[in-house]
Amino acid sequence: MKEHHGLAKQFIRIIALAALESVLLLTVSQVVLAKGLRFWFSRTEVQQHATQKQVQELQSYVTEHHLASTDVKELTDWSHKRRYTLLELYRGQTMIYSSFAPKDGMISFLPQNGTSDQNPGVLVDKTGFYDWLPCYTLTFADGEVSAMLYYNGFNTYYGTGCEILLSLCILWWFPSLFLLHCRRIVRYVVQLSEEIQAMEGGDLDHPITIRGSDEITTLASCLDSMRVTLRQQQEEEAQASAKVKNLITEMSHDLRTPLTTLLLYTEILRCRKYETPEQADNYLNKIDAKARQIKQLSDNLFEYALVTRDTVAVLDPPAHFSAVFEEPLTEMVETLQQRGFACALELGDEDVLLSVSGQYVRRILDNITSNLLKYADPDRDVVVRFVQEGSRAGLCFENCVLPVPASSESTKVGLPSIETMMEKMQGVCRIEQPEGVFRMTLLFKTAKE
Repeated sequence: MKEHHGLAKQFIRIIALAALESVLLLTVSQVVLAKGLRFWFSRTEVQQHATQKQVQELQSYVTEHHLASTDVKELTDWSHKRRYTLLELYRGQTMIYSSFAPKDGMISFLPQNGTSDQNPGVLVDKTGFYDWLPCYTLTFADGEVSAMLYYNGFNTYYGTGCEILLSLCILWWFPSLFLLHCRRIVRYVVQLSEEIQAMEGGDLDHPITIRGSDEITTLASCLDSMRVTLRQQQEEEAQASAKVKNLITEMSHDLRTPLTTLLLYTEILRCRKYETPEQADNYLNKIDAKARQIKQLSDNLFEYALVTRDTVAVLDPPAHFSAVFEEPLTEMVETLQQRGFACALELGDEDVLLSVSGQYVRRILDNITSNLLKYADPDRDVVVRFVQEGSRAGLCFENCVLPVPASSESTKVGLPSIETMMEKMQGVCRIEQPEGVFRMTLLFKTAKE
C-alpha cells in the first residue's frame, strides 16, 4: 500500500529544507564576504585611505561643533558611533584623550616630567610604541593636537555586510526557496485546473492526472472517477437514444404495413367491391386480424414505454428460486400446453436466493410466452432449464423456430423490453440463435442467506 503524505507534512518538510538551504547560503556568503574584506583591507593604500577619511570626518565634526580638546563627552560620542575606531589625542608627549580609557575617555594622570594640575595628562612616548600608525594633526578650538587613529575597516564593513545578508536571508532567500520547492505542487494544481476546464467543456476522454499520495491526489482520483461515471452515463444515454430511434423507425414500418392493408380492405368493403357475402366476411376477418395486430403493437409500445420510464427498479426482498418462478412458470406451461406445445422442465434441486422484481419477472415471462406462441415450432419441445454462472442464477429457454415465419409480423419490441427489464434488475439477458434454434438465458443476482 502506498504511503500517504499529507500536504501538511510536505509543507513542513519544504519549510525545513528552505530554512536549511537559507542558512547554508548565509554561511557561505559570510565566509566569502570575510575573505573579500580581508583581502581588500590588507592593502596598505586602502587602509590609509579609510583612516584618512575617518580623520577628515573627525575634523569636520570638531569644526562644526567648535570643540576643544577638553570636550571629552563629545569626542566619546563620536568614537562610540564608530565602534571599530581607536582614537588617542596628544599635546606634545602628553596623552590628553583615549577612546579606550574608562569614564568617557578621561585619563587618570599623575604629575610627572613637568606636568602640572593646570595641564593634566599622562606623559607617553609615542615614538616606537605607535610607529606603525601615522600621526595626524587636528585643529581644536584650544589649539592643535596630535591624533593617533586606527580604523578597523574589516570589522565595520563585515558587521554591516552580515546584517544585510541576514536581511536578504529572511526577506528574499527563504521565501524564494520555499516558493521554488512549492513549484511542483503548484504546477500539479494548475494542471488539474486545466483538465477540469477541459472536462467542463465536454472532453471526458482525457484522463485526470493522478500523481503523488496527498489530499490533492485524492481529489484528482475522485475527479477521474466522476469523469468515468459521466462518460459511462453519456454512453448509456447515447445507446438508449439510438435504441429508441431504431425502435421508432422499425415500429413505423411495422405499423404502416397493417394500416395499409386495413385501409385497403376497408376501401373494398366501402365500395362494395366483393362478389359474394362470404368474400365480404373474409375481408372483415382480415380487418379484424390487422386491427388486433395494431393493438398488439400499441400494447408492446406501451409496455416498453413503462419499462424505460422507470429509471430504477425496486427489487423485492431476496426470495428462493422456487418462490419466485413457481407460479409464473406454471401459468406459462399451462398456456403453452393449451395451444398444443410440449414443455420440458429441467429445474434441478438448487433453490438459491434471488434479488428480483416480481412484477418484472411476470412481464418477462409473459413476453416470452407471447414470442413462443408466435415463432416456436409446436412439434418440438420448449425446454426450460435452471442455470447458474458464478454469482448469478436463472433460467434458459430454448425452442426450435418455425421454418416459415408466422403470418403476424414481428413488433421487435418484446426482446428490447426484456433486455431493459433485466438491466434494471442488474441481471443479464443473453440471446443465442444457432441454426433453427432460439435460446434465451436470463441470469439474476443471487443473494446470501
